[in-house]
Amino acid sequence: MNINDYIIYLESLINSFSIVSSYNLTIDRKTKDIAFISGNIEFRDGSILDFKEFLENAEHSIEKYKYAYNYRIASDIIFRYDNALDPKVKALKTFPNHKHLRNNEIAESKQIDLKDVLEEIEGTYIIKED
Repeated sequence: MNINDYIIYLESLINSFSIVSSYNLTIDRKTKDIAFISGNIEFRDGSILDFKEFLENAEHSIEKYKYAYNYRIASDIIFRYDNALDPKVKALKTFPNHKHLRNNEIAESKQIDLKDVLEEIEGTYIIKED
């Protein structure tokens, strides 16, 4: 998979969730092999997921160097996953991957991707329409 294929995958993934009402993506190509992708997804209930990924083509895949997925209702943050090198999370076994919770706690997290986040939002926060 190259970056162009990954962008097509992202759009297909977002469109596959019935909870999504609209979205926008911004693709900032740094080079042929490096891109910064950011965007937001608005859900039927008015909640929003802001996200960003910094990617590079690897030999047969995409290497994700940085990511952040910020789920909110207006300015009220519900959760945020990221892999920022935050000194407050150095003690976590999953460092640098972590999740910020609504109560200002920080939890361990595996490296996560947009599909994982959309599934969590659909399964926990927004009732799926059939």
